[in-house]
This record gives sequence, structure tokens and C-alpha cells, in this order.
Amino acid sequence: MSISIQGHKIVIRNDFIHREIDISAGLATTLYHIRPNGEQRGDFWYPVFSFESNLPYEAAVSIGGQTYEAGPWKHRLNWDREGAFSVTKVEQDRGSFGDTLRLTCAGRHEGIPPVELVIEYEIADDLPLLTKTVQVHNTSSSPIVIDNVTVDIVRLFEGKIELSVFSDYYWNIQKEDDYYVPFSRFEFPKPIGMELLPGQHFETFKCYEAVTSGNKDEASIILHRLYKKIAPWITTPQIKRIVDSCNSYEELIEMADKSAEDGFESVELFVGQLFTNTGDYIPRPDLFPNGYEDMKKLVDYYHSKQLTVLPYCSTTIAWHSTEVCKTHPDWQYLGPDGLRYSPEGLGNMCYQSPWGGYIREKLLHLLDHIGFDGLAIDGPYHGLPCLATDHHHANPESVEFMNWMWEQHFFKEVTERNKMITAPQEMQSMFLGLCQRPGGYREEDQNVMGGMRLVTQTRAFVYDSRYKDPACATWTSCNLELYHGHSIEPSEENPATYDHAIGGIFGYGHSGVLYGRNTYFGENTKQIFDKWISFYKKYRQTLAGEMVHLARPNGYEPDAVMHVSTEAEIPAVIVVFNPVQAKKSIMLELPLKYAGFAGSESAHIDTIGAIQLDSRGHGTVTLTLQPYEIAIMEVKREHSLRR
Repeated sequence: MSISIQGHKIVIRNDFIHREIDISAGLATTLYHIRPNGEQRGDFWYPVFSFESNLPYEAAVSIGGQTYEAGPWKHRLNWDREGAFSVTKVEQDRGSFGDTLRLTCAGRHEGIPPVELVIEYEIADDLPLLTKTVQVHNTSSSPIVIDNVTVDIVRLFEGKIELSVFSDYYWNIQKEDDYYVPFSRFEFPKPIGMELLPGQHFETFKCYEAVTSGNKDEASIILHRLYKKIAPWITTPQIKRIVDSCNSYEELIEMADKSAEDGFESVELFVGQLFTNTGDYIPRPDLFPNGYEDMKKLVDYYHSKQLTVLPYCSTTIAWHSTEVCKTHPDWQYLGPDGLRYSPEGLGNMCYQSPWGGYIREKLLHLLDHIGFDGLAIDGPYHGLPCLATDHHHANPESVEFMNWMWEQHFFKEVTERNKMITAPQEMQSMFLGLCQRPGGYREEDQNVMGGMRLVTQTRAFVYDSRYKDPACATWTSCNLELYHGHSIEPSEENPATYDHAIGGIFGYGHSGVLYGRNTYFGENTKQIFDKWISFYKKYRQTLAGEMVHLARPNGYEPDAVMHVSTEAEIPAVIVVFNPVQAKKSIMLELPLKYAGFAGSESAHIDTIGAIQLDSRGHGTVTLTLQPYEIAIMEVKREHSLRR
């Protein structure tokens, strides 16, 4: 067992994390040690804190402007606050990743509001991960409004410690504590104003505490591997295109035929392609004279071509011209001074009005009865305020948390149907069920530039963004026709820009997305397109691993990335771009240890041959690239070539 109970002492431990909690007089973490790289470090652990005898508390709840801590009843330092709760029940169980511990806490005396806290920990068996949530129960006979809940408090030493804390909540949960300096607490960034009726409870966001690395690339690799365990739905992306220019049912059928022939696996039918508007979800009568019956036939036809198909839709947008918005203007967010919001981008409809039930029913109908394979959602909730008094939120403060809970529940309903969700939502949404989100490109750039400038600038931003989330969980953009006034300017006569644009998608491990009715424009661009589709399918398992940053794009020197996977038959693939019309050379250091190579092992690289790795599992190569060349080199173990 990774959790052991010895009287009033509880030990939570795996190869990476060792935390001890004393529950004899309140709750106190008396030891919190981490061991980056696990057993490779030997018996060397280092502390998250050491001068203090314990963490300030395990959790806290704020009610009526006052904070009540589930901490020790008496601190040994100069902290004069007293813990407000006693542990009344200790339970152990198994969770998704390992052992779980539940501590039920009740107020020590009558001066504590009548709430019960249930603090749950889960320590992963084999991962450098500890998770934590808090439930708040109203045990009284009257309503109680919860202002905030703190899920944990630790010392991060301004990022110097190899511990990363993240959550499934959309907004930043970290706040520096003004009293327990220099601790950071993890709580809702604003008061949530959550009203609990007698007997009701709610659960906070999930707080993830991961042991990582001080090396930026290694830290991102560790985190991305964790993300894939937490959110397995991000691990199976499909080669995707977006279509919005078909003017007849026959053209939609032809699009299915052409997409399957070209090697696509998924098609998103974009805004305006299926419905008369965004909000009413009435099938376009010019394309679907028999309404949803014809739309289902279309979906079935795409399936017959082994294509998945997603409709553009939105959980928060209803155009002002829609019948639903005109009939129910009160379903919209109500801002200060009676302000109503433009539906574009951030959305205008509040889940806590009857709109929440309306749009849930509409979108689940598309999945359950029409057969769509997922939802391409635009304008999910981004934090707009709502002052409406006839919505389900009891006060304006509760809107953000309650709308996040709505999406949490709805995304779970979709993923439980084995359906996909894509959306321009915060990264944390992947832990709720989102499969893909934008991967770092900026539509602002598409608004002011095109051609190779746009292609290289996009690749630079995508390069930076891959420290944050993995390529398999994101898409990048390739506008083959005008979008925001510009495109990549594809050309048969000068196909280098097209090559770099398509390569910037698949060469960076993304499965899409291509926007445009035509994906190539002649034999030259078709050969390039086919090359990259074949590349993605050949190296799919490797690309589903992690990306190592080798050289950032700057527009005038070669740039490079390396994809690694310890599970793929081909452990590493290197992709190098020369963005200029001149011969260029570059020397690259390859940390092949991330692909599972051992120190002093030999690696075989296409077009180069065998290289000897140093004791760290790193090697170096020097390349010379022709003008606009994109070099692709797979890396294998020497012994695998002799089979």
C-alpha cells in the first residue's frame, strides 16, 4: 500500500513523493519530501519545507469573510492561528492511479460554521503524482454561502523546486499567502459565492502535484506524459480538415470522397455549413430539405468512408438574430448597467439560465440521434460575469464556478459516449474531456500577414507552446484559402511555402488542421501533401510521444524539433527546417535519453549513420540544408538494424 496509517500518523509515499500527516490534534503535514527521477536518485530526497515543523494547514474554507483552517490546533512557530477542525473519519480506497485517503473533518467547537470538509488524496502507484480535492458539506438546517476553499498550501521557492502544481480549473489557482509567508496556497482565484442548501455539498477542482525537473524540456516531457495518463482521450488524434464552402448536398458527398481519398481521417463542417445559424441548430433547407433525416444520411455516408465528422457548434453562442435569442433575451449574460454581450468569440448565453438545458439537449441530439462523432465547440465559457437574478446562480460571484461545473458535467457526458470535443478553451479543459485545443498559433497574425512570414511566425509560436501542452492535444492552423484576410499563399510555381506550412503541422506532431476546400493545387503541391500525410501515418506512434525543442524558429536560421517515444518502434524522429533561400548549416545536440537511449549507447540516424552518445545519452550532429529544405531523419538503435 502507498498509504499507511500508524496511529495518528499517516504516510503517503511512492518512489517520488513522501508526505506524512499528523492527525492527533487537528491536521498537519509534518514532512513533505520529493525525489525527482525516483529511484535513479538513490536515497536522496529533498524537502518541500524544512525550517517549519509542518505546513500551515491541509485545507481551508472561507465563510462570511472569515477563513477556517483544517490545520494543527496549536502551531509550534509564531503563527497564532488555531486549526478549526478535527478529523472524525479516516478511509482508504483505490482510485484511478493508486491508493486514496479520505479525511472527514468537523468543526472543533460551536464557533465554527456547521460544515464538514472531506479532504481526499490519491498517490499514484507508478507516476510522480499526488492529487487532492476537498468536498464541502452543509450539515446545518439553513443555507450557507461558501466564499472560497483552499485545497493545499506548499512552498514552491519561486519555481526553484522541482514540483509543479496544476489543476482542472480554467483559471490560475496559485496565490501567495499574506500571512504564511512565503507559502503559496491553491484555491479559487475569486470568491465563488457558492450557496449550499441543507444537506448539499460540492467538490472543488482537482489539484495535481507533480514531481518534475529543473530542466525545461525534461519538465515538459514529464508533465506531458502525466497529462496523457490523466486524459487518455487526447492520445488518439486524427488527420483533420475544416470545410465550410460546400453549396449543395452533392458537394458535401464529394467532399467525403475526396477527403477519404487524400488520407484525411476527420472532417469538421464549419460555421454556416450545416445550420441556418448558431443557436437554433436548424439544418439548412437548401442542403437538407428533409431536415435532420438528410443530415443523418450525410453523417452515415462519411462513416462509410471511414471518416469521423464533427459539426461546428457552441455551448455559449447564440447569434442575436436567432429565434432562441430573440425569444429568450433573458437567457443571456447580464453585465453591469444592463450590458448584453456580443456572441462572437466569448459567447453570450449563460448556462445557469434555461439555456443550459436547451443547448445540452440540442448538442446531445446531434451525437445520439444524428451520429456525429463529436463536437467542434466554439466560444466555450471564458469567465463573463452575469448579474441576472433569475438564473440558477445565487449571486454574481458564483457564476464562474457554476459555469465551470456545467462544462465539467457536460464534457463528461460527451466523453462517456466515446465522442470527441474540440474547443478554443484553456489548457486545463483537457482534464475534463477536451481532446484538442489551439496549439499556439495566433489569429491576430493571420489578420496582418500571409505567405512564408506567416508560416515561420506561426511555427515559432507553436514551438514555444509545446512546452505547455503536447501536440496530440492541440491543433495548429494552415489556411489554404483566405481567413482573416490572409492565407499561406500556396503556389504550384513556388511550393516551398506550402511545404513549410504543411510541415509545420505534421512535422511538429499535429494532426491538423487544414482550412480550405482544396488541400493541394497541382502535382507539385499534391506530392508535398502526400509526403506529409505519409510521414504522419508512418511515425504516428512516435509523434504521439513528446517533442524535444532543439532550435527555435527565427525566420533566418534553421530550426529543429525531435519527437521521442519510449513506447514506439521508432524511438525518435528529427525534423529540421531551413526557412530561407540559401544553403544553411546547423549543429544540434540530441538528448536521446528522452527516447529511452542509455548513456554511451550508439544511435543510428538516417543519412548520417551511427553516432556515439555520451554518458548522459546525448549526441551531436551537424547538418547542411539546401534552400528551403526540410530534413526528416529517423533515429533507431544500432542493434535494431541488425535484426
